[in-house]
Amino acid sequence: MHWSLYLAAASLVLASVLGLHSYLESFFYVVYVGNREVGYVRDAAEIELFVDSLAEKCSHNYGMPVAPRERIALNWEYRPGKEADASAVKDALRQNMTMVTNAVVLTVDQKPIVPVASAEVVDTVVELLGDFYFEEAENVRLLETSLAEEVGVAPCSVRPEELYAAEDVVALLTVCESDREPVALSRGSSTREADADDASIPLVHVITVEEQTVTEPIPYTTRYVETDSLWSCQSRIVTPGRNGSKEVIYHVTRENGEELSRTIVAETVLEEPVTQVVERGTATAPAMGTGQFIWPVEGGGRLTQGYSGWAHPGIDICPNGTARYSTRILAADSGVAVETGSEFPMGNYIIIYHGDYYTLYLHNKSISVSQGQTVSRGDVIAIMGNTGRTYGRTGIHLHFEIRAAKGPEWGHYRKHPPQNPLNFFSPK
Repeated sequence: MHWSLYLAAASLVLASVLGLHSYLESFFYVVYVGNREVGYVRDAAEIELFVDSLAEKCSHNYGMPVAPRERIALNWEYRPGKEADASAVKDALRQNMTMVTNAVVLTVDQKPIVPVASAEVVDTVVELLGDFYFEEAENVRLLETSLAEEVGVAPCSVRPEELYAAEDVVALLTVCESDREPVALSRGSSTREADADDASIPLVHVITVEEQTVTEPIPYTTRYVETDSLWSCQSRIVTPGRNGSKEVIYHVTRENGEELSRTIVAETVLEEPVTQVVERGTATAPAMGTGQFIWPVEGGGRLTQGYSGWAHPGIDICPNGTARYSTRILAADSGVAVETGSEFPMGNYIIIYHGDYYTLYLHNKSISVSQGQTVSRGDVIAIMGNTGRTYGRTGIHLHFEIRAAKGPEWGHYRKHPPQNPLNFFSPK
C-alpha cells in the first residue's frame, strides 16, 4: 500500500511536468508583416537582426537609407500544433516587405507632381529649368531663375525606384502634355510610361533674368549751314558724320525663353559721335530748261521697255549695233546736275534739274558731269553701260525717267511723281 501511493504520486507529477512542457512548447514568436502573419520563430532577436541586416544591404544597393514600409511585429503567443521555422519566416519577409526611403513630393501650386529624393533636388530642378531656357552667348549671363507657379515639397515615403531624378523632372515640365514621351528613370531598369498621372503634370512657366552686355551705336546728328555758294538744289558735306558707340547693360526678363521686358541698368560711352556738317545752298538755281526734251541716246537706240507708272517709272533704251560699248548719253534739256553718284540698284546715275522737271539717267558706264554743273540740251553727260541691277552684256541700256519738280531741291524718289517720257517725245 505504501509503494502504491508513491507510484501514483510520481505518475501524477510526471504527467503534470509533461503537460507543462507541452504547453510551454506551444508558445512562439508570431511574426507579422503589417497585419499579415508570416510564421513562427523561437528567437526574436534573430529575426530583428535579419530585418536590420536586410535594410542595411538594400540601403547600400540603393545608395540611400531605406526601411520596411510595413510594421514588423513579433508577438509571444500560444499556438499549439505549430512549429518554428526561421528560414521560412526570412523568405516570407523578403517577399512581403517593401523597402522605402524618406523623400519629398514636388508640388506645383500645391498639386503633388512627382517624388524626389530631397528638397535639394527641387532646387536643382529650378536651376536646370533656367539652364534649359537660357541660350548661352558671349557677354550674356544668367542672374536668377524662378517659377511663376508656387513650388513646394511635402514629405513622403516611396520605393527608391519611384524617385525621379532632377533631369527627369525637367523633361516632364518642359514639354506640352500631348508631346510627353516615356521618361527613363535614373533608378531601376524599367522605363516609366507617361501614365494618366503624368498627363496632368502642368507646364510650368520659368522666369529667368539675364544680363546682356552689348555695344550699340550712338547715331550722329547733322548740322546744316546755309551758303549762297551753292544752288538751292545742292548740298555738300563739309564734315562727314560718324557714329559713336556705347556699352549698354540690360537686364532681360524672359518667360520660357520668350522675352517679356528689358531694362537698361548701365550705359558707358565708348566713343562720342562726330556731328555731320552739311552746307545747304541758298542761291536760286537757274531754271534753264525749255520744257522741250530731246531723245537722250545719241544715234537713237531701241526702246525695250515702256513706262508703267510706279512699277517701272521710266523707259529703257538699248544701243544700236556695234556702238553698244560707246553709245553716248545726252542731256534731254538744259539744267543743273543736282546729284550724281553710284549705288545699287541704279548703278552710275545722274539727276538733272530743269525747272519744272527732273530727268534721271541710270546704269551708265561712266559719267562726265559733276554735281552742281550746268548743262545744255544735247551735251554729252555719260556713256551707256550696265552698272547696278542689270544682266550681263545684254543688260547695257539707259533707264531714263522724267519726274515732276516740287521746287529746286531734290528729295526722295517718292516725292517726285514720275511722268511718261513718251508723252514728251516719240521714240527714235
